[in-house]
Amino acid sequence: MNEENKALVASVFGEALLELVIKNREIGRETLAMLIRDRAEKEQDEDKILVYWQACRALLGTA
Repeated sequence: MNEENKALVASVFGEALLELVIKNREIGRETLAMLIRDRAEKEQDEDKILVYWQACRALLGTA
């Protein structure tokens, strides 16, 4: 993952975390990953979908 993608993934984490805090929801790897997956399913831009997928992989430690 290059530096630009790392920055995009960090932004995805931040946005998802902020949404969970605002909605007073539990904060954890699984809840962050679930929210990010939900966003990916609604996204039309393939590049953004890839970033969401990379963020989920980073959170859950999957290959």
